[in-house]
This record gives sequence, structure tokens and C-alpha cells, in this order.
Amino acid sequence: MRKIISLIGAVMLLTMAAFAQNPQQQSYLHHVGGMYYSVGYATWQGTVVSGNGTTGAGTSIVVAVPGGLGPTLADGTTISMAAVFNTNVPIRVNDANAETVTPSGVTIGACPAGNLGVGGSSLCATVTGTFNNTHGQGAPVNSGDNGIEEAITDAGNQGGGLVYWIADTGIVALSTTGLTTTSTTFVPTNFYNQGAAGRVTTTITTSANWAVGISGATGIFCSADSTLTAGTTCLANQAAPASTGTTSALTAILITAGTSNAGAGAVKARVWGYTPVQPAQ
Repeated sequence: MRKIISLIGAVMLLTMAAFAQNPQQQSYLHHVGGMYYSVGYATWQGTVVSGNGTTGAGTSIVVAVPGGLGPTLADGTTISMAAVFNTNVPIRVNDANAETVTPSGVTIGACPAGNLGVGGSSLCATVTGTFNNTHGQGAPVNSGDNGIEEAITDAGNQGGGLVYWIADTGIVALSTTGLTTTSTTFVPTNFYNQGAAGRVTTTITTSANWAVGISGATGIFCSADSTLTAGTTCLANQAAPASTGTTSALTAILITAGTSNAGAGAVKARVWGYTPVQPAQ
């Protein structure tokens, strides 16, 4: 009995140590307490089974997912192909010519003859869009928006609900030719703002201040901050969350300088909020 108790104690200590070393560990459950969690939807994986030999508008790739029934999330749930492959959801092709593309058209059907049968796949999505690079067979494909539009689409298909999302810009070097720096990270245009955390990672010069927001609401996440030195942070907890927008399309996170362009500088921001989703039918 003492050995068992000691073993349990050791396991608990190791578990506590692991959590202490990973304070930002996130759950990958996609549907918790009636809420749809975007990070869980970002865990699907696909593979190019037929690539594009040309580039530009109207080019296509064919993507399969393991199992053939639909994308499987990290929590073991299989969702519909249409929740992942549609004209609202950007995809990320992660090969040597990596790029993010929002489809202009999607057709879901049987995989083409001669495909590799990735994970026994029989169902494929033909994704048409503006591809700037060529992508060959075997290129990995995954979410281009951290699961946000996938969660919104699935919530609508399930009768509607509330989507909780998190978006992280990583370190963004500020534009020196304009007040606005447009990140490659997106959030829905319709949301209740729950807060943000931002940090100046490289001292900002010449500008009067910096703010984090979206088009039409440039300081909604972090209002204008006149402290420009590296290490400066903004923590914006919303006691009364502001409602923004009326549609669930995507819009880029912006970092906006005040009065004059930045001469140098970089900012990292993480933002989070809720988007109400109406039933799709």
C-alpha cells in the first residue's frame, strides 16, 4: 500500500511540474460546455493528392484527409468536409512553398483515380483559388486561421451557438511607410471582445503611440499606448465586452501607429473573444 501511495504521489508531482513548465497549455477539445472552441478545430490535417502545375487565380489542388469520412480533430471527433473546405475557410499549405489561401471555390467528392489513398481516403476536396506557388503531391494542409472559421461553420451546421476564439500574431515588425501594419492573423468581424495581451518586442521609434485592433476599430484590443520601449505591455480585460461587426467573415489584426510612421519597432499581440453564430438552416 505504501508503495502504491508513493507511486501516486510521484505521478502527481510530475504532473504538477509539467503544468508548471507549460502554463499556456491549451485544451484541444473542440466543444466544451456547449461552446465551440476554435483552437480544437485547428488540429485537422490534410494532404495534397493532386497538386497545381500553374499559379494564379483559378488554379486548383485536390486535398484528402485521413480516414476518408471527414477531418478528424485532436480530440478524436470527425467533422464534415464542408466545415473545413468552403469559401469562408482559409487553408494553409505547409510545404517548402508554404502559403495561406482562401478558396474561391470548393468541390467535395470522390478522390481522383491513382491518388495515394492517404489514410484510406476516398473523399477529397478540390480547392480552387489564387495560388502564388506550386504544390506537389504529399504537401501537408491544415487550418489557415487557427480554426476560427471551421468552428463558426460547424456551429452553424449544428444549430448555432457561441464560438470562443484565440488569435496570436507572433512578432510583427511595424511598417515604416504607413501608420498601419496589417498582420497575417485574422479574427471574425463579428465578436464580443474579451481582451488582449500585447508586448513591444523591439522599441518603437518616431511614432507617438501604438494600438492593436482591426479595420474600423483600430484600438479595440489595446488602445493607444504612448510607452514605446521594448518590454512595454498592454493588458486589456474587458469588464463590459464590446460588440463589433455584424458578419462572421475574417478581418486582419492591425497594429496602428499614431501621428507618424514608426521608424522601427515590433509588437506581439494575443487577442480573444466570442462570436455568436446563427443556425445555417
